[in-house]
Amino acid sequence: MPRKSPPPLERAITFAETDAAGVAHFSRLAVIAEEAIHTRLKQLGIPVIDPNTAWPIVSLHIDYTAPLKFGDTVQLHLHPPKTGTTSITWNFEAFKPAGQKRIAVFHGTLTQCHLSPHSGKPTAIPQAFRTLLKS
Repeated sequence: MPRKSPPPLERAITFAETDAAGVAHFSRLAVIAEEAIHTRLKQLGIPVIDPNTAWPIVSLHIDYTAPLKFGDTVQLHLHPPKTGTTSITWNFEAFKPAGQKRIAVFHGTLTQCHLSPHSGKPTAIPQAFRTLLKS
């Protein structure tokens, strides 16, 4: 059975996220992608960080296709992740509503490594987390 994508993260671009031209700064859009992933992990019951788990980002690629400005709403869609032995790769797409249609504003991939905060080294993703990620 194919996995369904989770509902999008939706929020407005704040003034602090914009540059001098009034456009959302590229670095803040990466933060929005990370927020969506953290929200999804929390929804699944997977800790983002605790004494045994941390998920640092080890790779990030984003293509920007249209500007977001102060007050614009952004909807970030996560696709089911690809899970490796010690890492997860998320694909995402972001849109802004425009009447009856939507405009693609950025898309990309983000890879997180599962590691032990004690050792700082990659560790296998627990089977319980794998099961939740496949749900």
